[in-house]
Amino acid sequence: MARDDRGPGMAGVPAPSPVLRRACDLLVVLFVLIAPCRPLAASDALQAVVLRAPMTTTLALPAPQLPPGGAGTVTTTITVPDDAPADLGVGLWLSDPHGRWYQCSGPPLHPGTAQVAFVLGAGLGPQADGHGATWTAVAAAASVRAGVYFWSASTSRCRLLVGPLRLAGVAPAMARTVLCDTTLPRLGADRIIHLQTGQRWSMTTLPAPMPENPYDPAEFALALLITDAQGRSQRYAAFYDQEMRSSDRGDSESVLPTRAGCFAVRYRPQLPGTYRAVLEAHWASGAVVSVPLPAIVVSGAPWDEYVRVDRTDPRYFSVGTRWWWPIGPNLRSVWDRRCQQYLGTMLTPDRLLGAYHDYFARLSGAGVNSVEIWLSSWNLALEWRGDWNGYDGMGRYSEANAWRLDQVLDDAWAHGIRVTLVIDNHGKASTGTDHEWENHPYNRAAGGFLDDALGVFTDARALHLEQRLRGYLIARYADHPAVMAWKLWSEINLTVAGDQPRIILAWHQDALAAWHREDPYHHPCTTHWAGNYRSVDHAVAGLSDLDFICIDAYHLGPDQEQGSDLAMLMANSVGSGERRNDLARLHKPIYVTEYGGNWDACPPAQLEAEHASGAFLALVDGQAGAPMLWWFEWIDQGARYAPYHAITGFLAGEDLRDARGASVPLIATSLSGELWARAWARPGRMLGYVLDRAWGAHGGPAREHPDALVEIGASIAPGTLQVSWWDADRGVVRQSETLSHSGGELSLVVPPFSRHLAFKLVRVAGAAPRNGTILSQ
Repeated sequence: MARDDRGPGMAGVPAPSPVLRRACDLLVVLFVLIAPCRPLAASDALQAVVLRAPMTTTLALPAPQLPPGGAGTVTTTITVPDDAPADLGVGLWLSDPHGRWYQCSGPPLHPGTAQVAFVLGAGLGPQADGHGATWTAVAAAASVRAGVYFWSASTSRCRLLVGPLRLAGVAPAMARTVLCDTTLPRLGADRIIHLQTGQRWSMTTLPAPMPENPYDPAEFALALLITDAQGRSQRYAAFYDQEMRSSDRGDSESVLPTRAGCFAVRYRPQLPGTYRAVLEAHWASGAVVSVPLPAIVVSGAPWDEYVRVDRTDPRYFSVGTRWWWPIGPNLRSVWDRRCQQYLGTMLTPDRLLGAYHDYFARLSGAGVNSVEIWLSSWNLALEWRGDWNGYDGMGRYSEANAWRLDQVLDDAWAHGIRVTLVIDNHGKASTGTDHEWENHPYNRAAGGFLDDALGVFTDARALHLEQRLRGYLIARYADHPAVMAWKLWSEINLTVAGDQPRIILAWHQDALAAWHREDPYHHPCTTHWAGNYRSVDHAVAGLSDLDFICIDAYHLGPDQEQGSDLAMLMANSVGSGERRNDLARLHKPIYVTEYGGNWDACPPAQLEAEHASGAFLALVDGQAGAPMLWWFEWIDQGARYAPYHAITGFLAGEDLRDARGASVPLIATSLSGELWARAWARPGRMLGYVLDRAWGAHGGPAREHPDALVEIGASIAPGTLQVSWWDADRGVVRQSETLSHSGGELSLVVPPFSRHLAFKLVRVAGAAPRNGTILSQ
C-alpha cells in the first residue's frame, strides 16, 4: 500500500510523532490489505473503534458503490464521547487492490452524534497519499476498499461509534464532452509543429468525462489522423498512459504513479513533408469531438529503422538497406526456475528494470543485438487475474507493467538491442505443459467467462478482448524501433489447441491479418513451435501474413530418434542437411529462438559446446539469425559471452543476401577424428565452418587436429583467392594466405586447431574470371 509519513493534519494542530505515525501506518496497511470488502447493506450496525491517539486510528468499512465518474457525496454517522480530545479530526480513505490510497479530510469532530459528509470529485478530493495519481473516474472504478481515519495530537483512548459509508448525493453528469489540457510539444511561434524524421512525437490530452475503463474503446476511443499532401491518411490510436516511477530495493522493485493518468498518442514520422492532423474522440454516449491541430512540418531524410523481411533475399532480415542478422539469447524474463533446477544457477532477484538494464549492458558489450522477451504473468504481461499483485483483471491492463515495458524498450534501444515481443506464452492456454490456464482471467473459475481453454481461440468475447489488447500494444509500442517483431504465441503446439489444426489455422489467419492491418509501422509477425522443425504446422507457416518461421532446436539423447548432434539438427531445420525439409520452400526466414540440449537442458560440457557452435552452424546453414540459447542465467552468471563476441567479429562487414546463395556441404578430414564442415557460398564469397564432431555433440576436452584438410570441390573458377582462418572462440583472424587457383579440385590445408574453426574464402578483386564467381554457373 502506498503510504508515507505525512499526516492529514488540521490547521493549528501539531502533527503526531512521525515515528508513531509510521508504526500505526504499517499496522493500517496490514489491516486494510486483509480486510474483507462486501456490498453495503442498510442494516449494517455501528462499529466501535478505540482511538489510539496520538497515532492515526484507521477503520475499514464496506466500500460504498461510487457513482460513475467518482463524483458525489459519501456520508457516515459518527458518535463522539465527551472525553474525546478537542482536536479530533476525521477523514475518508479509499484504496484500490494494490494499495494506492486516496484520502480527504472532514470537518472537526465534537462530542455528540453527527452526520459527516465527504465530497468527492475531480479537483475536490480525495487526494492521493504516497503516490502522484489523481482522483478520476478510473481511480473511482478501481477503488474496492474504504474506511475512515481519526487523528489527534493528544493522547486518548476514547471509544467512537461509526456508521456505514453511504452514497448521499451524486454530482450531475457533465453535459459537454471535451478534450482538456492538450499538450502539443514542438509547437513553434509560427503555430506549426516542427518534427524530425525518426523522432518520436507524443502528445497528451484529458477527456471529459473520463471513462471508467480507459482500456475499452467502446467507452472512449481517441485517434490522431495524419494526412499528407496527396490526401493519404494514416490513423494512430491513442492509449491510456499512467506515468510511473520505480524504486529498486535490490531484491525487488516497486512502481508508483507520479502524476494524473491521461491519453497519449505516439507518432514517429518516416518521411519529410507537410501534414494535416486531426484528433478524433468518441464516447460511449455517441458524442464525437474532432479537433484540428496545427500543421505538422517534418524535416530530415526518409527514415526506416524497423526490422523487415528483406525484399531481395526473403530468407533474411534487413534494416533500411542493411543486412541484419539477429544475435543474442532468449531473455524471456529476468529469472528462470528451470535453469536453477537443471543447471544449478541462482534465481536473479526480481528487480525487473534493474535486472534487464544489467543484462542489456553485459550483452551489448559482447555484440548482442537481439533478445526475446515474454509478456508473461510473472514478467511483463498487461492482463491477468485481478487478485494477483500488480494486475487488474480481465479487460484492464497493468499500468505498472505497461510503463515498465516502455522503459525496457528504451533501455534495449540505448544498448543497440532489438526485442521480439511474445504476446502470449503457451502456458496461458495450456492445462498440461507449463499450465497457467487455471489462473487465466478468462477462466470462469478465476472470475472469467470460459469453461475451457480452447475458448481462448474460438470464443467471440475472448477474441474481442484479444483485439482490444492488440490495439493497446500497437498504439503504445509499435512506433519503437526496438520492437523487432510481434510473436503471437510461444510454442503454440503446447496449448490445448495444439492438436486442433483447423482452429490453430483459423485463429492465426485472423490474428495475423489484424496485426498487419492495424500496425502502422508494419513490424514482422510470427508464431512459434516447440520441439524442432518437425513440429511446424505447414499450413500456418505458409500463411502470407506469417512473415518468418520460429522454431526450437531441442534434441534428445543418442538412443532416441532425434539424435544428439546439434550440427545435423540445425542443418535439417532449413532443409540443407541430410533430411529434406519443405520449410525452405516457403522462402521465409527460419529462426531458432530456443535451443540448448533439450527442455531439461543437457550436461554442462555439451551445453558449452552448443553455445559456442550454435551461431556458426546457423550461419553456414542459411538460417535468419543466430539461435537463441534458452539458458540465459547460465550464460550471465558464468560470464559466458565469448560466443557472441566470436560471431560478431566474424560477421563484421558481411552481407549474406543473394538469391544465388546456398548452404554447401564440405568434406573435411583429419587423422585425429571425424570433422563436420559446411559453408554458405554466394558469388565471389564463401563463409565456412569446421567442427570437431565429437566435441560439438558432447563437449568436454577436444582433440587437436594438426593435419586437417577441407575439400571445397571443383566448382571454384580459376583465379586468385584469399583465404582467412578465424578463431571461432574469439572471432579474430588466426592466419591468412593468398591462393592462385588454376581450376579443378580445390583443397584447403587447415591450420592446427581444436574444437572448431571458421574461414572465409574470397575472390581477390580484379582477379575474377568472366563470370566473377566462386561457384560455377
